[in-house]
Amino acid sequence: MGLAELISSSEVIFSNNEIETSIGEMAKTLNKTYRDQHVLVLPVLSGAIPFAGHLIPKLTFEVTINYFHASRYAKNIGTDNIKLIYEPPDEAVKNRSILVLDDILDQGDTLAFIKQRLLVKGALEVSTAVLFDKAIGKSKPIQADYIGLDVPDIYVYGFGLDFNGIGRNMADLYAYNN
Repeated sequence: MGLAELISSSEVIFSNNEIETSIGEMAKTLNKTYRDQHVLVLPVLSGAIPFAGHLIPKLTFEVTINYFHASRYAKNIGTDNIKLIYEPPDEAVKNRSILVLDDILDQGDTLAFIKQRLLVKGALEVSTAVLFDKAIGKSKPIQADYIGLDVPDIYVYGFGLDFNGIGRNMADLYAYNN
């Protein structure tokens, strides 16, 4: 399926304007929380790239940027195993306040893994910010500290989230109506 066909089988859940507004509100909250701190900001690749690209320039406190790359998805299907692709070196994490940025909190396994991994590596504190929090109807191993928008338990893509490898570049968040 190509992008045009995918979009024709989908509906917009959140417009780009709504997403941008939520990112702006999150930035205001983060700026108050971290106003006098130096924070290591870690977007989770690949989905958090658009979120981070819009959020980070709005942050007014001192930041260092690196990234974390882990996934439990293979061919768009969640697996039981989390694949660690890249993590910052220990010396970049030790004794630091860290803010992890992720596109969506779905099951929560990957974000919980990342937070625990950073704490084991010696982080002082690890906070999490997600652009979208999916209401999956069951408890998650982690709750995000900062949430942009709540999403129903449906398949969504756009603004960093993909559908079988496409659609990450869409400015809106879409729901696929299979």
